[in-house]
Amino acid sequence: MTRPTKRPMPGRRHLRAGMRPLWLLLVLFATLTGSATAQVLYWDTNANTAGAGSSPSGIWTTISFFKRWSTSAGGTTNPVAWTSGRDAVFSAGADAINSYTVTVLGTQNVSSLTVQEGSPTFSIGTINFSDASPGLTIASGSTATFATTSLTSASGNLNLGGGGVLELATNLNLGGTLTFGGGTLRLTDADLNIGTLNITANSVIDFAGSASTLTLSNLVLGGGVTLTILNWTYAVDFFTSAAWAGATYDTMGSSPMNQITFNGFPAGETGWDSFDNQIRPNVPEPATYGVLFAGIACLLFAWQRRREN
Repeated sequence: MTRPTKRPMPGRRHLRAGMRPLWLLLVLFATLTGSATAQVLYWDTNANTAGAGSSPSGIWTTISFFKRWSTSAGGTTNPVAWTSGRDAVFSAGADAINSYTVTVLGTQNVSSLTVQEGSPTFSIGTINFSDASPGLTIASGSTATFATTSLTSASGNLNLGGGGVLELATNLNLGGTLTFGGGTLRLTDADLNIGTLNITANSVIDFAGSASTLTLSNLVLGGGVTLTILNWTYAVDFFTSAAWAGATYDTMGSSPMNQITFNGFPAGETGWDSFDNQIRPNVPEPATYGVLFAGIACLLFAWQRRREN
């Protein structure tokens, strides 16, 4: 007698088939969540001792011999080498409050860079932002100085904020948008070429008393936002933009022109020259000074002749 073949109940088969996509989604979610939480690396030069050290100078490289990073925000884990494309935070813990030097070997790719304490100076090499919308955040009271280290962005975009100071002594070229959300951008003999400068919070650009240029394709100032210009020198420093949202050439006193204040000049005297696209205060041209001096000389001469007569 032939026994009938046992078959699984249709409901159980369908249940197993329906569970398979759910398990795949759970595995994918766990993978993505795990990678996201492991994205951040904290600069740490004192092994697994809490913090990073008060002046944690060191070498930034992917070479495993130079383990200068911690996966722990407090710096309590054993240090690891840098992994390309991670979020870089300077530094672990809260004790790196002094100035220190980070020597960058080659090109180091970051998703974002944060200075949460202290004042690091980056020397040699290149830091490349590999994310589509990368962030460069410098906490209030901190200064990040790029002395001889180049900054590049794969997307051409960069979001700058945090309330601290970004000091550039090297040139910067961004074809996309630099979104400036507060703090100070200090130019020390640097040339910046930016596609769009979008200022979203009260900010400062400091020309630092050196010969620097800021060249824009487009300038956008948010409503009510102010931009303060420090240490700008006529005919030495240049701030130009080919386009300026809402602005009118050769006009002063109205928005958005009066949202920019050059230190030592009233906000109502900032204008945008149609001749060369310069954004500058109402400083007389050298020819104007020549006419004034000539007029004064003529008056003095006439006054002297009158006294003699």
